[in-house]
Amino acid sequence: MRRLRLACGIATMIAIAAPSVRALETDQYYAFDRTLEDAGDAINAEVNSEIAAALEKVNARGAKCTCKNVQSAIRRRFTYPIFLKPELWTTNTSLVHKVPEGKADELRFRREYVYAYHTSPLDVVRWMPPSPTIEVAGIRFGTDKLSHFFSEGAFLNQWYRSMVRKGIPREEAIRRAVLRGVTTERTVLGGTSSGVMSLADLEANYQGLLFWSGLCDPADPALKKTPAGWVLTRPFDLAPLVSPEWDESWQPNVYLGKRWKKVRPYLARFCGALDHPAVAARRTDYARRDTFTPSEAIVSGLLAEGRIPDPSGFTIDAVCGLPLRDVLHPPGSGPKDPAPARRTVVDIHPGAH
Repeated sequence: MRRLRLACGIATMIAIAAPSVRALETDQYYAFDRTLEDAGDAINAEVNSEIAAALEKVNARGAKCTCKNVQSAIRRRFTYPIFLKPELWTTNTSLVHKVPEGKADELRFRREYVYAYHTSPLDVVRWMPPSPTIEVAGIRFGTDKLSHFFSEGAFLNQWYRSMVRKGIPREEAIRRAVLRGVTTERTVLGGTSSGVMSLADLEANYQGLLFWSGLCDPADPALKKTPAGWVLTRPFDLAPLVSPEWDESWQPNVYLGKRWKKVRPYLARFCGALDHPAVAARRTDYARRDTFTPSEAIVSGLLAEGRIPDPSGFTIDAVCGLPLRDVLHPPGSGPKDPAPARRTVVDIHPGAH
């Protein structure tokens, strides 16, 4: 029995010990007026295949694992030493259409993307190659968001569970976990290290928190033990999780220090592309689908306290002299009325921990 418990606990120990990895930077402007095919089905198939492989391995042991043990086994399955497996697979597979596409386009991308001209050897943004842009359910985002979803979301879930165990109410525990992720993005994973605080990263982190927390949600877990072993009751589906907040050409980064002086001229190059029919249609669709999310509520509080600049000033709208778009409070929303969490395969329910 002791050996069985040890086997179940190995995945948990490794997952907890795995360090958070700095995800790559991305540039949706480079793909602004280019066509992309939907990548949702391919990504869903790969993620569900990896989850199935993790469950098969757990069930083959015959160990009396808890749901948390199984959750950790799935997390271990996704983990590589540097990049998360879903991001690495999506970036390299031919099954997903992406921009840049092909070696020649990739070389051009690295020469011309938003951070290409920041050539100081001390510029941490240039230490790793940028991530390409993909599209799911009409939303464009960098493949780096998959690592934020599966990696940072897992760490937020750990903080959330820890606070719930201490008796902190669910909603407050979620808020504090998201705030901790914001603090990390403002410092070691963004602001102070690279001068780039990605609001889109924060949204992917939050949706990842919902994913990991919902796997073992006591009210309606996505993972359930059956006579045949552990099963995933609802297939993973990325489409309901993504939103305009994942696209950095819509949900702008907050640039700190001198970074904005170098980024602003690059954005100005795309003012003419705003009139492209596909770009205009996408932005109209984004405006319709945009909401006030829990992660934006945290950022809104930081803005009110004067701790960060107004993100609206970093939009292409501001650069091109268009009416300033309120990034944190789109039309029809307000700072006291955050949108409810979108339904996912792993919703959190009251009492989940």
